[in-house]
Amino acid sequence: MILQIPESELTLVALSPAIFFVTIASVLRGYFNGRDKISMTAKAQTLEQIFKTALTVLVVEIVVLFYGTNVTIMAAGANFATTLSVILSFGYLALYYKIYKKNVVNENKLTTNYKPEKIISVVKNILFVSIPITLSAIMSTLNKNIDSITVVRGLKTFLSESQAKLQYGILSGKVDTLITLPLSFNIAFATALVPTISAAIAKKETKTVQTRISLSLLITMIIGLPCTFGMIVFARTYNKLDIPKCTFRSFIITNK
Repeated sequence: MILQIPESELTLVALSPAIFFVTIASVLRGYFNGRDKISMTAKAQTLEQIFKTALTVLVVEIVVLFYGTNVTIMAAGANFATTLSVILSFGYLALYYKIYKKNVVNENKLTTNYKPEKIISVVKNILFVSIPITLSAIMSTLNKNIDSITVVRGLKTFLSESQAKLQYGILSGKVDTLITLPLSFNIAFATALVPTISAAIAKKETKTVQTRISLSLLITMIIGLPCTFGMIVFARTYNKLDIPKCTFRSFIITNK
């Protein structure tokens, strides 16, 4: 009712269980990043994308087989596949954490520098770092939620309901995806650099910190600037790129 898109009900229901598993998986990824085990985050995300791709095709085909080409149910099925892939990725991280935790415990017992901290102290340190980051993330999400509530309502003043939903789909599905694509490189650099920079700061290696930050900014600009000019010049061309809206099953039937 808030989104003015009644068809999204099943999609929200199918996707909502992923919230619980994403939050825990994010904590585990942060833990591995802090331990300089970034490869675990990379493996988990790669597996998640593989599962998502395979399960989306499989679930949508099953939906088409039993319910026909009902767009609402197909969209819900595709998002349910996302939920399943998140759960599988979380299971992989949780299993590895269970095994890896034993090594950490043994390592802490052997080292002379290890000193247990009070839970209150740990929570304070986490909140001190996480609250500013969380507020920034909330602002970004809040902007998208405002768009999702206001854009369709505003467009319905001048367009039909179906056309308003179509235009909002172009904004959220194509434009936002293209704009956020270059940012993903920046996020990857930030994730990879945090453990190494933190270690360099702890060792008071100022030159190393400056070098790594400068290199990251340089690579980010080398990637970001061409993307910016490319999207300005070829905006119309990008929007014309599309994938035929057919399923594998319908493709086979057509070719038969």
